Amino acid sequence: MPTLRFATSVPHVRLAFVEGPAGTDADRPLEGVHALPLHGQADKRHIRHRLVVVQDRDARLTDRGQLDRLLTCLQRSGAAGLAIASPPSARPTAAVRAAARQHGIPLLSISDDPAAWLSLHNTVTEQHRDRAMRTAELHQQLLEQTHHLGRPDGIQRLVDWLASFTGAHVAVACGDGAVMAAAPPEAKVVLAPARETATEIARTGLASAALDTGGLQIRLFAIGHRRTGDPTPARVLAVAAPAFGPDTNTAIARTLDLLALQTSLEAAASGRERLRRGEAAVRQAVLQLLMTGHVTDAQRTAEGLAPGVLDADECRVFILRAPRTDRTAIIQDCQDAVGASALVSACPAFHDQVIVVAPHSGAEGQVTDGLTAVTKKAPHRYLGASGTRELAETDQAYIDASRALIVAQRIPDRVHTYTAGFQLAHVLDARADAWARAYLAPLLELPGKRREPLLATLPIGLHFTPAAAAKILGRTHRNTVARRLKQAAEILGTDLQDIRQRSVLSLALELRARAERITEPPAETAGIEDILSTDEVRRWAEQFLGPLRTDRRPLLNTLAAWGRANTNIEATAEALGVNPATVRSHLRAAERLLQRRLVTGTSLDVDAAPGVVGAHDVILAMSVTRGTDVRI
Repeated sequence: MPTLRFATSVPHVRLAFVEGPAGTDADRPLEGVHALPLHGQADKRHIRHRLVVVQDRDARLTDRGQLDRLLTCLQRSGAAGLAIASPPSARPTAAVRAAARQHGIPLLSISDDPAAWLSLHNTVTEQHRDRAMRTAELHQQLLEQTHHLGRPDGIQRLVDWLASFTGAHVAVACGDGAVMAAAPPEAKVVLAPARETATEIARTGLASAALDTGGLQIRLFAIGHRRTGDPTPARVLAVAAPAFGPDTNTAIARTLDLLALQTSLEAAASGRERLRRGEAAVRQAVLQLLMTGHVTDAQRTAEGLAPGVLDADECRVFILRAPRTDRTAIIQDCQDAVGASALVSACPAFHDQVIVVAPHSGAEGQVTDGLTAVTKKAPHRYLGASGTRELAETDQAYIDASRALIVAQRIPDRVHTYTAGFQLAHVLDARADAWARAYLAPLLELPGKRREPLLATLPIGLHFTPAAAAKILGRTHRNTVARRLKQAAEILGTDLQDIRQRSVLSLALELRARAERITEPPAETAGIEDILSTDEVRRWAEQFLGPLRTDRRPLLNTLAAWGRANTNIEATAEALGVNPATVRSHLRAAERLLQRRLVTGTSLDVDAAPGVVGAHDVILAMSVTRGTDVRI
């Protein structure tokens, strides 16, 4: 903004301070010139920040009363000063000078040519117009910068703009003095001498500092308002320039405002991300509590997410598979689709899966429809759903949903629900429950602190590799899972490296889960061969293996040899006299027809490839239909 100092530099006007160097008066803002007529009154509306001109022959300069009234009016109206128009050699009287000092009004002399007054007025207003245009341009450019606030490159964009607008070297430093953004490229070197000062500002709460180096002025400013006691170091804006004019100072001030806003947006985004991660961790913890049978703890923990979300005795589990890069967005889509009716969590084991636990509370239809819509929204998405299970059997429901997901990936609809009636455990009679209790007795009779971790690990551990099972169960290392499986095998006297014995244990665990809901008196104990020899079991096995007969290849013979070879592909190929690639081809075909995964995931090796195991049902069905080939 133009000042009296600027006005005294305008040529041909002869404007000068009467009392010599004006000091701070020279910096009074000036908006124009207002000339008083000889016999007119001063108009207060036209005086503020104006240089008021009176002629030296004006009676108000010789009459003390009128002079006091004039100077009082100028003082109260905020005039920039009083200029007396007179010939070059004339000088205001001592009385006028004393009165001006008394009222605090700068006193100046000016040419007695009215054309000079008009010239000065036009020059000042032109300066204002140019200043307004520059300010408008500055604000327009700043407005453009606001469009980028909140973006990861927001700070660099602001630094680039400030350097371009002012021609200065600009940088923003972290609390330790490290430069986050700089422009132009050599700004880091130019501003290097100010690093210690920047660190001091960041850590002590100073608002600003300045130093001179190499012919440049360096000014440093703390970004944003730092609360008392806040231990977080502030970011610091550093600007180096030969001089700091009004435009540069204004640009710096506005940039500081935007940098503070950018910092606040980053902090808010970081807070939202922490909150999202925290909520995701709680959801995953609830899921893992359900997987390990800690239903009450899971229900209590879930209350903080959505009151009553797990307030049911039964549930269904859904698994939505999609490209892993889309999972964060899909989790939100699933959450929007189910609302507070279900628990949505990222799968802790497989990064391309989302797990939804929907309690049996009357809203399953809404959940199913919502998740189906999310699945159909884009290609390469697949949805597998379990049937209804006890909430304490969430781990089994998850296995069922995994099996359904395999089917969903092979059908055009991309959505499939697992049919519980197709499980062997559902067609066995009561003798099977007695057998399962007797089979698992060595494990069930252990002290609770030793028994519960083993029982919590076995169902998932038998269907997934130790690495995947550990992530699904949570708070468990893959080596711990492998160790628990081996301990359980030793207690039961079984060999889990043998797929047949592994299949028998899997069946016993499934029967135990079913038996806990049956109140009938225990049946007499029978052996595994006896309970698998009924007509119902044979019909189940024939129906289960039936799809294999639709293929022209000898898939049944391959599976029989595969079972005898303990699922070793090379040994199977040698026994059949074929290439291992042929065996793999037959197994892949059987996977598609039986809706089970057979090739991966059957090893206790902690580093084995993940994958849901489908071999258990196949081995049991083969033992029923081809007992002489595959013996349990």
